[in-house]
Amino acid sequence: MAAIGMARSTQDVAVCMATSGPGATNLVTGLADAFLDSVPLVAITGQVASSHIGTDAFQEMDVIGMSLACTKHSYLVTDIEDLAPTLAEAFEVAKTGRPGP
Repeated sequence: MAAIGMARSTQDVAVCMATSGPGATNLVTGLADAFLDSVPLVAITGQVASSHIGTDAFQEMDVIGMSLACTKHSYLVTDIEDLAPTLAEAFEVAKTGRPGP
């Protein structure tokens, strides 16, 4: 994952992004690698509309549940007003204490 190389070379938090469903599942291996090696990352993925969560919608995946074992914290932003403070918190979590995604 390019973001791991970026974080290691800059000694700072790096960002990776993926679409929902298979895009998010493909991030898990890289997140696990970053988690085990204490590499600070913020991963941003897509998700189906809030009204479709839990309905087996196209490309719906429990990204939060899937990432619990390989991240320090996971967020589900459901209100645009929460996006900026949530991202700020995610960057802080990634670099505080033992670094990681």
